[in-house]
Amino acid sequence: MTSTRLVGLGSMGAGMGRNLLRHGFDLTVDDLDADRVAALVADGAVAASPGPVEEAVVMLSLPAPQHVAAVCLGDDGLLARMRPGSALVNLSTVNLEMARALDAACAERGVLCVDAPVTGAADGAADGTLTIMCGATDEALAAARPQLEAVSQSIYHLGACPAGTASKLLTNMLWFIHVTALSDSLSLATRCGVDIDRYAALVADRDCAAFSWVAGHDLPNVLADDDDPSFTLALCVKDLRLIGEIETETGYTSDLAAAARARFGAALEQFGPERGELAVTRIAEAAAGTSIRSPR
Repeated sequence: MTSTRLVGLGSMGAGMGRNLLRHGFDLTVDDLDADRVAALVADGAVAASPGPVEEAVVMLSLPAPQHVAAVCLGDDGLLARMRPGSALVNLSTVNLEMARALDAACAERGVLCVDAPVTGAADGAADGTLTIMCGATDEALAAARPQLEAVSQSIYHLGACPAGTASKLLTNMLWFIHVTALSDSLSLATRCGVDIDRYAALVADRDCAAFSWVAGHDLPNVLADDDDPSFTLALCVKDLRLIGEIETETGYTSDLAAAARARFGAALEQFGPERGELAVTRIAEAAAGTSIRSPR
């Protein structure tokens, strides 16, 4: 199988790494956390070493734009050590500026660039059921498609870079709006005296107009009083800030995105950056003076 390097072994990267191994890829792994590297090495990967990057496909799963820049750019960065004709696949959620800068740096080096952020949460990364949004040339996407298919169930080619990043941020915008709206709806339902479990069953019904991925995926955690630490409030607020950059660039401001940004900002201030993203539901719950947790 094509030699592959994966940089970033957090809650998303570790799951993707194991799926690459399960699909038979010769995998080299790299992370600042030695324990994360050791865990993947125990599963059959090889730890990265300094020097030239020989792998045909390099995949990044990093937290934010500044991490991608630090790893990839500069005289000693990853790109400076990659072979012309190889492919760099950025699975991280960055901003449009970083996606464009990475694409330009790849072109200068003769490296194929795939702007390929993912959605589907940590469980999707572990199960290999992610959705990948790609901004790339046909040639670049073809070079990385086997690796992308190993970690996902759906691949959308949305155009040239930075179409993948724009699409990822805008789908996250919908996600955060849905979480905010769901917490309001649950809080109001309980104020009306509706049984929370019965109401949850209604909105989690795929035939209900209120159904969304959030209702299907996150609502069980809300009922179980689980804030889902696999995706932190810090990452939510970071993504909402990047969505704000898109609004500034395009000259269009979403009132709903602004409301979600305010709600998640309040949750970050109250609960701290490392708290799970569903802690945001506690803001509406407290304001309504009720509980949206299942008594059962």
